[in-house]
Amino acid sequence: MPILEWNRSLETGIELIDNQHQELFRRIDRLELAMYNGRAVTELRNLLEYLESYIIEHFHDEEELMLRINYPGYAAHVKEHNDFRNKINSLLAECKGKGIDSYLAIDVDKQMRKWLEHHIMKTDMAIVPFINK
Repeated sequence: MPILEWNRSLETGIELIDNQHQELFRRIDRLELAMYNGRAVTELRNLLEYLESYIIEHFHDEEELMLRINYPGYAAHVKEHNDFRNKINSLLAECKGKGIDSYLAIDVDKQMRKWLEHHIMKTDMAIVPFINK
């Protein structure tokens, strides 16, 4: 049973964005399951590699969408993207410098949950009424 459950209430109505969000949920769920099974280091490496491309592609897609619909919260939304990008880059640098351990896996898990709970479930959902105009 997944630790993080995707449900229809999280859908934006944009298939590309929804698919990207669902994949992120799956990846974080895999990390959490791996933490319980003693495989956190391997799964964290996989997640961080995925996040490197995710933050480039997904943020670009979302930002392009917001510009296309003339979303009034664009600047604040992009700031959140940039803040998260900086966090991920910092974690990647830490991994390369110190290596990956279970403490880092716990930290990444907390950061990702925070991101899901705030950004995807709140900030991204604020775009939905503007998409449907």
